[in-house]
Amino acid sequence: MIKKLLLTSLLFLSVNSHASNIDATMRNCVFLASNDTAYVETQFTVSAKNLKFVLRNDKKWEASVEVTLLYMRDSGVFKHLKYLLFSEAIADTSNNNFNLTDLKRVSLPNGEFSVEIYLEDYNQKTTSGYITEGISINYKTDSLSFSDIELVENYSESKEKSIYTKRGYEIQPYTIQYYPTALSKLTFYAEIYNTDKYFQADIFLSSIYIRESLTGKPMEHFIFNAKQSPEKIKVLFSSFDISGLPTGAYFLTIELRNKKNEHVAEQNIYFIRTNTSITFNPKLLDSVQVENNFSMNLPADSLNFYVQSLYPIASNDEHNYISYFKKSNDDTAMSAFLYKFWIARNAHDPLTEWMNYKKLVYEAESNFKTQTRHGYNTDRGIIFLKYGAPAQINKRSQEPGTYPYEIWHYYFLDPNQSNVHFIFYNTDLVSNNYKLLHSNAIGEIKNPRWQYILNDAFKNKKGINNTDLTDYPDSFGSHADDFMK
Repeated sequence: MIKKLLLTSLLFLSVNSHASNIDATMRNCVFLASNDTAYVETQFTVSAKNLKFVLRNDKKWEASVEVTLLYMRDSGVFKHLKYLLFSEAIADTSNNNFNLTDLKRVSLPNGEFSVEIYLEDYNQKTTSGYITEGISINYKTDSLSFSDIELVENYSESKEKSIYTKRGYEIQPYTIQYYPTALSKLTFYAEIYNTDKYFQADIFLSSIYIRESLTGKPMEHFIFNAKQSPEKIKVLFSSFDISGLPTGAYFLTIELRNKKNEHVAEQNIYFIRTNTSITFNPKLLDSVQVENNFSMNLPADSLNFYVQSLYPIASNDEHNYISYFKKSNDDTAMSAFLYKFWIARNAHDPLTEWMNYKKLVYEAESNFKTQTRHGYNTDRGIIFLKYGAPAQINKRSQEPGTYPYEIWHYYFLDPNQSNVHFIFYNTDLVSNNYKLLHSNAIGEIKNPRWQYILNDAFKNKKGINNTDLTDYPDSFGSHADDFMK
């Protein structure tokens, strides 16, 4: 199975902004061609708003972007493309509220790669942009495996061939893993390979659902199952109506099960939903029976502390309650919420669940508290409470040329993430406030140029916003890169 789950990224996490920057997004999806050759589909969009339009001979206006695509392997360029991408011609430059879109397909062997895209306004050289993303390819031609899940803006059946056609469809990719209120539909495309070899003649089940990113709980009304017939290449192409999906972070999951209903394989993609059409109603807590349970015996002056400490592990709906209690002093409602929170996680013994978590909260308070924040509200405390203690922590407080930093290493995280790192750094040098700089975990901050920020001496001498710099200098005695391997 392809393990690219660590590599998804969001618009506001993946774009490296500069003084005059191009607003762009990129996604890379790996597929297997009919001849069992793997290829990466690099999809990107560029907003026309910040581009300079020039007048053509036909009296229409046109913008153009110089695109450089690098497919890097072992710190070297494995393949590269460089070309001009032109906008549609417009009669009025005020009508520039549209995107330039493009898609490139490049065959690659198994291995670890990074895809880097450099964008420059051809008519205004001071406007540029840079995005990087990692990909991992590990196909075995005789094994059951998934492609990446491609998010789709729109599609139609097509007999014509173009850069957007695939398996008889013309597919316009949706390159942002973010769905605002205005979008009511999530459409996706995925391929499954060698189900005929794995299941042979047996019917298998595909279960496709949306689940909360933190709790893993499938969302009611966002699940559908279907019986599938084995094929060499199985296409899954469908949509969810997400008009009723609340604000929050989610995974779209495709799960395969055999005829015994045993889990066989799955693929996931992370996305964020904002839905202002769904309003929060704190009165729903009125129906919770809280008499004679542990939450009623908690000291009143600690209730809000305990409620706020749940935020790192709370579901999307629970976040609304926790935010509400920042301004409310209703002790009865907070007790009801605490009880409801833990009964949902362990109906048989919610007290034990709470006591185990409470120990972690106090550990976070002891190790990560600052003068202005409780431990559960610091970046390290949040990661500690969400994922538990890391397998390894590498600390450096006096390394030449860098801010003090910590790199946390987890061997495994759900779903199917391995070799996960979190980099925290301290910019004020004296406090205990370490901020999360970069992680390869799904849904966490990704900063492709974390080395530039961490290396304080380089930042002061060269300037972090220099888009011409694509490598960072070695700092004598620095081990940050070694710890990230």
